Amino acid sequence: MPAVLLVASGILLLFGIILYRRFVRAPRYQSLLIRIGAVVGLVAMSAAIFVGFAYQNGNLVGRLPRLVGMLGMTWLAAAFYLLLGAGLSAIVALALRIARRDRAAIIRWHRRSVPVIVVASLAVTGYGVLEAGRLAVTESTVTIPGLPAQLEGYRVAVITDLHAGPVRGTDLVDRAVTLTNRSGPDAVLLVGDLTDGTTAQFGDVLTPLADLAAPDGVYAVTGNHEYYAGDSAGWVNRWRTLGIEPLLNDSATIERDGARLRLAGVNDDAAIETAGTRDGLPAAELLPDLAAALAQVDPQEPTILLAHRPGVAEDPLVRAAGVDLMVSGHTHGGQIWPFTYLVKLANPTVSGLDSIDGTTAYTSRGAGTWGPPTRVLVPAEIPVLTLTAG
Repeated sequence: MPAVLLVASGILLLFGIILYRRFVRAPRYQSLLIRIGAVVGLVAMSAAIFVGFAYQNGNLVGRLPRLVGMLGMTWLAAAFYLLLGAGLSAIVALALRIARRDRAAIIRWHRRSVPVIVVASLAVTGYGVLEAGRLAVTESTVTIPGLPAQLEGYRVAVITDLHAGPVRGTDLVDRAVTLTNRSGPDAVLLVGDLTDGTTAQFGDVLTPLADLAAPDGVYAVTGNHEYYAGDSAGWVNRWRTLGIEPLLNDSATIERDGARLRLAGVNDDAAIETAGTRDGLPAAELLPDLAAALAQVDPQEPTILLAHRPGVAEDPLVRAAGVDLMVSGHTHGGQIWPFTYLVKLANPTVSGLDSIDGTTAYTSRGAGTWGPPTRVLVPAEIPVLTLTAG
């Protein structure tokens, strides 16, 4: 933990230096009030960011840490766009130097660009906060060759990455339940990162999930954030009290007029790093075991695999088992443009319907946010997938 804090502090210090140089020093602002105010503001916002992460991870509780943390996380999004604007401004300034423009012209450029960049950054951040609250159902059709006629038109709703608790509470979960029920799914699949923190802190925020209505049930797998606060077992037990069936490296069978649909679920890899348990579940049940999850899969029957991370589809076991569809989350679709391109570097797909090493996969953009409570050009979603034989 000290190493993480040291690295994070170094990054925030670097960001602060860049912002100060570009928005205060480069325009040659001489006012001592502006200079001191900028330094104090940057230090305060950096501290608020630390409070935000501590609160989201369940290390702080209370109304004040929540408000300070929300401010810090929102500032983090704004700071990112300020840095992006600072980079573009620096490129123009460099071009002016290359063109041998005098120093006065370069200073004028900085003074004119600073207010534009600041206003644009705040506007984009504000838009991102609004967009993050616009949760909606998205409809997609998934073709599964050989799908039995009894399962034609079968609908599964996918809820992932709510991250309920520290930032968004029961309001988000209730909205997700309302939208999901309205879409009329046959089954609901919860694919991890439903919460942050511990059950003692935020267990009640998931209460609306008990109202999910699907004739063939509600199933869930763990994501990385179920483990981070050291209470993965507590969350799994909480799911059970809400009528949710956890698929811990296990599978379940849905029958419809003699036809069978297999749902398999695998624990997230984060369990390897945080294998401690609480509330009575053995650690082994919380570790990932893809082979065990797929052990009961019959290649002759349609199978949906629940795995929080889309990278699971790259495991040869998935294709060998004949998985017809894998549903995932984790990526948030990038959450904040242009992070979409960076997320693509770490994952085989970012969002939507795709093929990963021959396996059809749907990766949800998620219903909530983590870190900054913003989404920019990456709207939140609850995918509803309709199965068809084609």
